[in-house]
Amino acid sequence: MTTETTDSAMYVPHPTRRVVLRPFRVFNAEGVPYRNRRRFATAVDAAAWMAESGVSGFIQNQVSGVSLLPEEVARHQSVGAPGVSVMANDIGYVDALVRTLWLWADKHHREELDGRHPREKGPPVLATGAASRNVLVPSQRSKADGIRAAIREGQRHRWFRSLKSSQALTQSVFGAIQTFDCLDLLQDVPAECGRPAFYESADGWTLDLEHSLRGLGEPRPTSVDVLASGPGVRVAVECKLTEGEFGTCSRPRLRRGDETWPEQYCNGSYTVQHRRRSRCALTEIGIRYWDHLPRLFDWPDDRDHEPCPFGETYQLARNALAATLTPDGQLGPGQGHVLVVYDARNPSFRGEAKAEQQWKAVVASCRVPGLVRRVSWQRLMAAIADTQELAYLVDGVAEKYGLEPDRSWSQAGGPVTR
Repeated sequence: MTTETTDSAMYVPHPTRRVVLRPFRVFNAEGVPYRNRRRFATAVDAAAWMAESGVSGFIQNQVSGVSLLPEEVARHQSVGAPGVSVMANDIGYVDALVRTLWLWADKHHREELDGRHPREKGPPVLATGAASRNVLVPSQRSKADGIRAAIREGQRHRWFRSLKSSQALTQSVFGAIQTFDCLDLLQDVPAECGRPAFYESADGWTLDLEHSLRGLGEPRPTSVDVLASGPGVRVAVECKLTEGEFGTCSRPRLRRGDETWPEQYCNGSYTVQHRRRSRCALTEIGIRYWDHLPRLFDWPDDRDHEPCPFGETYQLARNALAATLTPDGQLGPGQGHVLVVYDARNPSFRGEAKAEQQWKAVVASCRVPGLVRRVSWQRLMAAIADTQELAYLVDGVAEKYGLEPDRSWSQAGGPVTR
């Protein structure tokens, strides 16, 4: 890899990657490892050594990048499986990730942080002038510029400067795939349902980050995190990191006194309200979601629904429209699908948690097989882990976010399901 610049945010990859059988190390409060350089098979062993030695600090899993305080380990004796990337619900997923992000910030952004967001208040936040440094880029100047240009400054989310920003992670990964012209790597990625997460062949495909969709009559057009477009087909990619849920319809959240409350407030049901003519407040103002939703989901538009099935699944269903609406404004139910990319460690995507329940509700309502699919960041990183020119990205994502490649899923494994 060439080094045209000494930009401190640029991450030089390790020359080799190997399985670590004793992945846990102990660091002092400043993030410096203790001199004995001991490694431990479990976090419990590391915590026991700290107690015996009378030292303070934290324990870090060198495989996943997750950091834990010894008192957390004492409360959760089950977190130390050797060689496993650990950050489960039991140990406080967001808190553990925030500590990992602070380790990254201390190493790469010490002089670039917004002082209004101290360590004890949450994740590191970059100063306004350093926002672009939240994106992982290689040492080649031209490639770095291409990745940073994948999302314009005016398209950044409000909290883009936070190191916890899923948009910055999305730009780092998909911006690199686009800039290095490595779209063929995505054709090898299986979704959890067994279908291709993206496509079977990369021929003719392009990526567009923060793509604005028009044709639904929205005052503010739908913005898709990543739109992959191929010959007559599209994939609307929704990227999550620490988010606990998918976006929901905003009309039930209107309050008395809001300018649009008298005409647009909804009580959460798909029924005629406030002397409107339409069951949906958004239909009443000309937004055409319900012109198409019944063709994608088992949601008839000619009858009442209590509660409205679109309300809690709003973001997922709207992305389904983004994927299947053709450039000429027609719906092509078999011409696209939604792909959710999420952190497999995030407990919100398991069991009875909110995001998981929203996901299951959409899957259960689909009239089009394979319309909604998902894949973990870990599985996506495994697909690019052996590409030398993206080694900086794989290593950077592992160190910054604790997202290690997951090679456990095989293309042949797992049944194809809805």
